[in-house]
Amino acid sequence: MHLDPSLLRAISLGLIVVIFIGTRFTTGSVTQTPDGPAFGIKPVILLTRVVIVPVLIALVIYSWKTSNRLPPIWVPVLFFAVAIFLAAQMPGTIALTPTAVTQHFWFRPSKRILYNEVMAIQASQAGRFTRVLGDNRVKITHTSNHCAAQEFQQEIERRTGKRIIA
Repeated sequence: MHLDPSLLRAISLGLIVVIFIGTRFTTGSVTQTPDGPAFGIKPVILLTRVVIVPVLIALVIYSWKTSNRLPPIWVPVLFFAVAIFLAAQMPGTIALTPTAVTQHFWFRPSKRILYNEVMAIQASQAGRFTRVLGDNRVKITHTSNHCAAQEFQQEIERRTGKRIIA
């Protein structure tokens, strides 16, 4: 069976729109760990990063191999540099331990702010982003890619004793 490229393109765009809308309407749930609640990445976001990005990379490589002309060497180098940069920017899991708020990343070092070192808690874009600022210049940001934004805001206010600045 031969797949028409325009049909494949329409299916791909439709799938991207469905996933984009799905990321906005899903909230995810908090995971209870022995140290305290953990706010990980929403499952839909994780699906897009772990499954769809490698598939897109494979499609690009396939198109390069099957085309009559190969792209200049800087195009694949730039493409893979952007893919690595995006993988390094993955939002980390935020955990509220008994003594501190921590954020663990896949490809970067972890961040930690003790509750008594929290200077301010900022919320922006209708509560989609919550930033915890420490007096040691560390910032931990709960983004719209993380799960359970309302629960995170309530729990961080309770543990630090500080109000959220809008």
